[in-house]
Amino acid sequence: MLSSRFERVPVMKITRTLFAAASWLVFAGALSSCAGLQYSAERAAELPASNGMIVFRADVVGGKAAKRIQYSDNEQRVDYALFKSADSRAQGEFIYMERPYSHKISFNFPYTIRDKVAAWNLSKGQPVAWEKAVLMNTRMGEIFFRPYRLTALDRQCFGISGEWDMASDDPELRHTRIMFGYYCGRPGTAMTREEMLALVDRIGIRGVSEKSVDYADPVRNFYRDVTRNFKDKAASARAIELAQGVGNAANTGISEFPFRYAEYYGYLEGPGDFD
Repeated sequence: MLSSRFERVPVMKITRTLFAAASWLVFAGALSSCAGLQYSAERAAELPASNGMIVFRADVVGGKAAKRIQYSDNEQRVDYALFKSADSRAQGEFIYMERPYSHKISFNFPYTIRDKVAAWNLSKGQPVAWEKAVLMNTRMGEIFFRPYRLTALDRQCFGISGEWDMASDDPELRHTRIMFGYYCGRPGTAMTREEMLALVDRIGIRGVSEKSVDYADPVRNFYRDVTRNFKDKAASARAIELAQGVGNAANTGISEFPFRYAEYYGYLEGPGDFD
């Protein structure tokens, strides 16, 4: 005969708890085999200029990244790219993130352009004069565009923010690809709205807004860049610090990198459902 301690546990609760444990086992196995992907621990690498997802093919920065960092784990891949003019007085920085193909992961990204401008090292703590944000169509898809001016630095800038590929089975209908960033011209140099819009159209994503043999397969090559350029844990930590702008007097980077906005959905009910 069962003791009173066990008699007080409802059979339905035991059944549901066992089902939850089994679900986690299936889920864990799926992570390592889904769509041919292998498990990826947290790692980061500094990439050659020819690698990475983000492109900014604009004459104002020579069309070539000055610095590229990629971070990945089992839930996401996050690209950071810095573009600078030849005299380093104009610059743009961009972040692009996406989930591994077919994983039940989406990004918790409630942020606006204004939120992220306040986070970049260049503009953190700076007074900002804002213009109106608009939604525009680009080669990447629909993005928000918003001009602003860093008044104390006398710099004309614009920010962008885009979210794509909504996870239709996510109860919160969040997106699986995110991009945001900014471009600031040289101090004292004015830019018209038309000039800024033309620059936005020069921003792109390899394999999305432009064809690329190396980035055409988002499944087997999801971890391509970080795998090829990863060295060791010390180099990985240093790469993250470069994207964060640690010890950088040039006011580049963003301290929130690598963000970790990815969240799983749809596998288990909340813990309270088993109480």
